[in-house]
Formats: sequence, structure tokens, C-alpha cells
Amino acid sequence: MTDVLRLKPGPHRILEGAPWAYRGELYHSNLQPGSIVALEESNGRFVGRGFFNPASLIAFRLLTRNVHDVIDDHWFQARVGEAARLRFELLKDREAYRVVNSEADQLPGLIVDKYGPMLVMEILSLGLQPFRQAIVEALVDIYHPQGIYERGDVAVRAKEGLPREDQLLYGTLVSPVTIQENGVSLTIDVAGGQKTGHFLDQYANRKRTAELAGGKEVFDAFCHTGAFGLLCAKYGAKHVIGIDIDERAIARAQENARQNGLEQHMEFVTANAFDWLRQESDKGPQYDLGILDPPAFTKSKDAVAGALRGYKEINLRGMKLIKPGGILVTSSCSYHISETQFIEVIRDAAKDAKRPVKILEIRGQGLDHPMAPGLPESRYLKCLVCAVD
Repeated sequence: MTDVLRLKPGPHRILEGAPWAYRGELYHSNLQPGSIVALEESNGRFVGRGFFNPASLIAFRLLTRNVHDVIDDHWFQARVGEAARLRFELLKDREAYRVVNSEADQLPGLIVDKYGPMLVMEILSLGLQPFRQAIVEALVDIYHPQGIYERGDVAVRAKEGLPREDQLLYGTLVSPVTIQENGVSLTIDVAGGQKTGHFLDQYANRKRTAELAGGKEVFDAFCHTGAFGLLCAKYGAKHVIGIDIDERAIARAQENARQNGLEQHMEFVTANAFDWLRQESDKGPQYDLGILDPPAFTKSKDAVAGALRGYKEINLRGMKLIKPGGILVTSSCSYHISETQFIEVIRDAAKDAKRPVKILEIRGQGLDHPMAPGLPESRYLKCLVCAVD
């Protein structure tokens, strides 16, 4: 018999299609943290089944709205299979992509990324823990990987009541691992790199940026392991400079440039990108194409104002570095900042930089990072291609 959790009276996002409910929306309960419960409206009408964890601000995470679904190992294996089949259909021969994207794939708190022979998994919801082995078995049956590695040393796991630890769940750990992306060979540190080792959500945006790079002088701020800049060099950029504060990421970027035979077209600088942009922009326009792909500046609503100031600063400086008629490709992965807010940042930065700017394209995350229509937060990546006059 499934335990029952009840919503308080009133409007709730989950009734309009959102896949979760906050702790304050629910009547307090003594139900076991991480348990699967049936959620009902205040009048007793069935809403769905999902994970309950009173320790988390998001206390209920929806799995299904089908009253007949039985949530067991087979249910999770079927969901993983559906997510994988969608990627097989959409992505064809790509060897690196996101296999499971949490709520958008009806698997809240589960991230699985594929890097050639390795799969990297993140479990960010306590309720998933009893089904981890079933999920691993499904992934093994589908992909026959050399190894499955869990990246678990993230702060959100502590909030869920999960231990912060990385571990090998299956097979052999291969790290670093080399993948091919749009004709460039990239070495990925799946065990020690940021997130799961690489930012797969920018795959299509990197290619689009590279298509604009032929014959151009390019800067790539917050370059991480160099993927944006490497593709630009591969597609004919005259020269690319990559800037990042992470020494290990810069070392990986330099190695990526060498293994692709592009080192003569590239240089990398270990520096605070804010400082570099400020210092270089004081010298005036120097580049035909600029790339700004910073990490998230905020992970809470309380810090949005400061994040907007940070985005304005780097975009103002980036615009000042672009020669008239050049291109600035700028991104935000902060899901608390909307597309409208990000466009307003570009407007304000252009005004202060005294540079006319046209937005040529509004782009987002790739096909392997689907969005849940009831969850605007799942459209977290904004990527603008701007002409700077």
C-alpha cells in the first residue's frame, strides 16, 4: 500500500504541469524520507506518485501521473530505456551526449552522460538510491559500457541526505577518455573534471560559433578545457586565446590543442576571466569574435541581482573587445535568470559600452537536454549570437 501525501488547499504549480512540490505546499507528514508516495489534492483527488523527502525544500518529486503505474525496478529500467531510445533516434552517431536529463525524462534527480565507452551518473535525489542497481543494469544492457562512474561529491546530495562520494559502479574506470566532437578530438576527465567532465549542452552552439570563426581573431573567456576555441581553430580561425582560472582545465585545453595539431593557432592563459576582460578591454577593440561561457553566477533566487551585475560586467567588457562588425557569442547557464532578463543584460551592457548590438540568434541547450514544459527552470541555457557594430 502506497503512503499518501496531501497538498494544502490553494493553487499549486504541480497541478499546472510542474514536476515537483515544495515542502510548504504539503501537510507535514511522518513518512519515510526517500519513500515513494501518492500525492493527492486537498479534496483527495489523485495527482501522481513520486519521491518524498521532507529534508529537501523540494519535498515531492513527481515520477508519474498515471494512477495505475507500479514504481519498481522495471519501471525505472523502462524509463531509462525510453530516454536512451530517444537519443539513439535524434543523435545518430554522436559518441558523447546526455542519456538521462532528470525531470525532463521523468527521472527526477538522475543525470547520465555518455563519453564514448564511459557512462557518468549523478544521483541527486534520495528516492533514487534503492533503484540505483536497477538503473545500472539497464544502462549496461543498452550501452555495454567499459565502465559506469558515479560523480557524487556535490553539495546537493548532502541536502538530500546522501553521502558525498565518487565511486565506480560497474566495470573499469577509463579517465581521461577521448571523444570526437564535430571533427575535434577532446580528452575528458570524467573522474575529476567539472560536472561530469564536459559541458555537453553547448555541443550545437560550439559548432555554430565555429562556423562564424573562419579567418578571425577569437577570444574564449571561461574556456574550461577549450572546446569552443578548439572548434573555432579547426574551422579556420586565425588565432584563438582561451582564458580560465582553473589551471587543470587550462592544462587539459593545451593538451587538446596539441593532439589536434592546432597549438600554432591557439594560446591559453590561466587567469581570472573578469580581470582579463577588464584589462584587455581598456586597450580597445582587438577581436573579431568573442565567446563568453561562464559558470552559473547564481544557484539561488536570493543572488540574482548580483549575478545580473556580473553578467553585465563581462558582456560590457566583451563588447568593448570586439572590432566593429564583429560577433559576440554569450551564454548564461543560471536557471534563475530568464531569457528576458539575459537579453536585458545585453541591452544594458551595449548602452554602457556605447556599442550598437543586434541579436542574430537566440539559442539554448541541445536535443539531448530536453526541457519539461511545466518547468521553465529546465530551460536553463541561454546562448545569444550578437553582432557588435
